[in-house]
Amino acid sequence: MESPNFRKFLSSLPGDGGLTPGGLVFAESLSRFAGLPAEECIAALTQGRKPDKVNLGGPAVVSMIHAAQVLPKEWNIQFYTCLGDDPESERLMEDLKRFPMALYTDRAPGCSVPSTVVLSDPSWHDGAGERSFVNTPGSALAFSPDMLDEGFFRSDICLWGGSALVPPLHDNLAFLTKKARERGSLNVAGTVYDFRHQAADPVHAWPLGTHENPAYPWIDILITDREEARRLSLQEDVEDAAEFLLAQGCGACIITRGKDDVYVKTRSDLFRSVPGKFFPVSELIVFDLAENPEKRGDTTGCGDNFMGGVLASVARQMDADPAGPVDLEEAVVEGICAGGLALYHVGGVYAEKYPGEKQKKIEEIKSSYTGQSA
Repeated sequence: MESPNFRKFLSSLPGDGGLTPGGLVFAESLSRFAGLPAEECIAALTQGRKPDKVNLGGPAVVSMIHAAQVLPKEWNIQFYTCLGDDPESERLMEDLKRFPMALYTDRAPGCSVPSTVVLSDPSWHDGAGERSFVNTPGSALAFSPDMLDEGFFRSDICLWGGSALVPPLHDNLAFLTKKARERGSLNVAGTVYDFRHQAADPVHAWPLGTHENPAYPWIDILITDREEARRLSLQEDVEDAAEFLLAQGCGACIITRGKDDVYVKTRSDLFRSVPGKFFPVSELIVFDLAENPEKRGDTTGCGDNFMGGVLASVARQMDADPAGPVDLEEAVVEGICAGGLALYHVGGVYAEKYPGEKQKKIEEIKSSYTGQSA
């Protein structure tokens, strides 16, 4: 990210379409910023280098695949999506079939598959790594609320992952989460860098839903990262940001901070009370990767796997005690271990050698983490 190739495309004003370390930009906006077709921008950034890896990605799908890998196979995990009719959409569909999820897929004729080019610099942040994202929404622009059927809304848990990348759902998020809540579902929402609203208004707070009809009152668990929390709340301090988001009506707020501690605070009786607490990252992973840098993959998908870990833990707890409060401290520890495990591979999805392999690795990390926390 210090290279001349990258810095040539670096943003100079918020929302101008240029790249920012850790941020996402639409390919169309980057093209306007640079005055070049998006393909030429990518070619210039990578100097024609082929991708190190082509992988499934995105906040919702990575989290759902994680849950499908670690939860009992008899559980009904449903993934809803809208794909195009290009060859890459077909390839993505075949990839999705490898995982134990029920797929509900609509098609948007003439649209391409949603995709993101991830520009990763493992040396950034003193070796902690950082990425920049160039997103092509493709068929995500056609994913409309009427593509979600009644079965979706009657799920025990509805996950809304990265809705800012799916504008028709994001703009109706309040209506959709309210509908799910009314049918007894617990809503988990995970944010992503909202370039659309950042470009439209880089000064005022991003909406979650719309400014006129925000989704906060219907979201039980909001998972966001430090920058996204700052832009949603306009609060620089993470504790102030969480307080703001909870005051809008969320039941609980979890804010990740990369290599730094995760912050959690609850307000709803659905959860055991957490009046504001920081959780450190796994010392085992930090030490192991420092001692064995050849094991390092990249940071892509850490946040998405974190959300998958939280999701899986919450699901197990609700299954074990449907009437009891959910222990978010337990869920966050599982999220930290799942997110940390993602540092060992490139891309967000871990390719298991055998069913149960990922859960076994997470349990090993959790065992160490419990000792670390004691």
